[in-house]
Amino acid sequence: MLSSIQHTPPSLSPDAAFAHLPDLSAHILLPNDFAAWSALRDRVIADLPNPDFYVREDDEQLFFEAHTQPLGETIGVFAHGALVAYAMVGFPDADSPDNLGAVIGLEPALHGKVTHLSSCMVLPEWRGRRLQRTLLAARLALAHARGRPLCMAMVSLLNHSSRHNLLRQGLHIAWTGVIDGLERHVAMIDLQHGLHFDMGDEKLLQSDDFGALQAACAAGYTGIGEVRDDAGVRLRYVRHLHHDRAPW
Repeated sequence: MLSSIQHTPPSLSPDAAFAHLPDLSAHILLPNDFAAWSALRDRVIADLPNPDFYVREDDEQLFFEAHTQPLGETIGVFAHGALVAYAMVGFPDADSPDNLGAVIGLEPALHGKVTHLSSCMVLPEWRGRRLQRTLLAARLALAHARGRPLCMAMVSLLNHSSRHNLLRQGLHIAWTGVIDGLERHVAMIDLQHGLHFDMGDEKLLQSDDFGALQAACAAGYTGIGEVRDDAGVRLRYVRHLHHDRAPW
């Protein structure tokens, strides 16, 4: 059985994305927001249950600057003037070796259409209010507005919550491998063409079986969901159908 997932994000500003949460406001962060952004990261990273979930960048200032215009954008969410969450998008150069399109093997002509869905963090006391999901939708809208529809995010194999959120928003696991010495998925969504796959050709793989997950992607399968039961967390892979409109 053949199936497709199409996803066209709404056109919304960061502030409009949070209209349903009147006690919060959002805007694009500026260079003078660096200290608040860095302090939030310190709290969230210190609270992580596993250090593999997020490995801090070597140069915080450089990382922040790489996600301000024109190289990218960072959405900040505020409560009573205090930063409580943020999410980043990056627009990598087409010829950059760090472009995730190059990492996963997209043809070079498509690298200029790649958006990186970079770091997203929410203070512990503000979790449970769908902020990560709302921030992801807002970032997809920013990518769509920029004309860079191939949105990609790195996620640790051990970070079940982040992977679940990405899959729930329509991303799929396009690649699994080693980036900077770390075992990582690259989750992806094509905002123009969607995903086309064969539901009749399915694999259920243990979420921590790096070799099997890597081999599945290399063999043309893509991860679209998960199953949680007594056997642990297993990822659902189906065969990706390549055609003349698909980017990879």
